[in-house]
Amino acid sequence: MPIVRKREIENLEQMSGEEIEAFLAALPAKKDEIEDLFDYIEFKLEREPCDHTLRFAMHYMMQKHFNFPKVTSWLNENGGYCDCKVMEEITSKWRGKFDAPEDEDS
Repeated sequence: MPIVRKREIENLEQMSGEEIEAFLAALPAKKDEIEDLFDYIEFKLEREPCDHTLRFAMHYMMQKHFNFPKVTSWLNENGGYCDCKVMEEITSKWRGKFDAPEDEDS
């Protein structure tokens, strides 16, 4: 039976402090660049259906001169095998962590 490695993005919700800093430092692009990629994919998917490739992600990465192999590998490792899966598997968890209010006790 193969060993299933837990996706890095699945641990994001439990991370805090230094773990978040290490996670962000290890990303294949800057945090805001990754967020812009997610926004672009979301925008495109609102207008066209997913063809079950990383078509929109690839287009954006080429336009912005991303390190294509590293970003694509990171997306794939975290379940983003196509544009709609990037939204389902990665962006939802990302936004759940980074779009949450900083101080929920207020």
